[in-house]
Amino acid sequence: MGLTEAAELLYRHVLRSTPRPLADHAEALGWPIRQTEQVVRDLERMRLAARGADGTVKVDDPRASIGRLLDSEEADLDERRRRLLTLRESLEGFESDYRRGLQLSGPRVPPWEEVSPTEAPAVVEHLYRTSRGPIMQVTARISTGPGHEDAVRRQWEGAASAGRELRAIFPLSVLTDPQWHAFAQDRARAGEQQRYLADDAIRVEFGVFGRSGVILAESGADEDFLLLRPPTIIDAYTTLFDELWRRAEPLMLRDASAQDVKLLELLSLGFKDEAIARHMSLGLRTVRRRIAALMEEHGADTRFQLGLAVSRRGLVD
Repeated sequence: MGLTEAAELLYRHVLRSTPRPLADHAEALGWPIRQTEQVVRDLERMRLAARGADGTVKVDDPRASIGRLLDSEEADLDERRRRLLTLRESLEGFESDYRRGLQLSGPRVPPWEEVSPTEAPAVVEHLYRTSRGPIMQVTARISTGPGHEDAVRRQWEGAASAGRELRAIFPLSVLTDPQWHAFAQDRARAGEQQRYLADDAIRVEFGVFGRSGVILAESGADEDFLLLRPPTIIDAYTTLFDELWRRAEPLMLRDASAQDVKLLELLSLGFKDEAIARHMSLGLRTVRRRIAALMEEHGADTRFQLGLAVSRRGLVD
């Protein structure tokens, strides 16, 4: 409902305090008055708190104030359900229109086609521009391919800035390339998730562009590419990528924050989340969100697996 962590903290503090001016609440919480002023305005906007003529911050019984918010949210949810039901009832008509359009559109796009190395950059650029959904790439050779063309790189950067899911699997041999670290860091900062596999585990190079198609590199530096469009083939390569991604290992970059390392050290010493939050002067939710992000980054499903992963990489003893 838009209640931030800071707003919840102030709201709970006011609920269990006697009516007093805003400055007193700021002092009790150890907050700057400007920050407290901003947070209390959020509470006022949500009608959870109000200030009297003398500046005293007052709150109503939460059953009344939060009850109003819940009523509003439930009304919005009911309206959304109504719209979704209307849309579902329209599906049959949409499907009929779609079949009619197929009949009028003439020959369909071929399910696959060969693409020469000179044509590949334009095809990849088009796939970036017209596809929706995640972009997944398995690369065995980093020095060649359409990804080095300026137009393709611009489309990749556009996809990254738009928040699309970008995942890439690279061979471990690239880590010995002195140029690789800066290249990988730039792409990771832009939002790309990266993992690494042994070179002999990458038998095929391909890219999956949402539901629009798969571009498959044939063996040999100057060989043609294949553009595959059937949904069943896209599903097959998506499944293949997910399995390779599961087997691949993430790599902690050299600029890992000291705060993350400290958090991992405290975890390895057996500290509970609450104790870590107090020790690092962080909110409990912040600590748990960061642990979840580290588990995702290292491909761990449990905290025990996270401990094994970070110890293998030398981040903690």
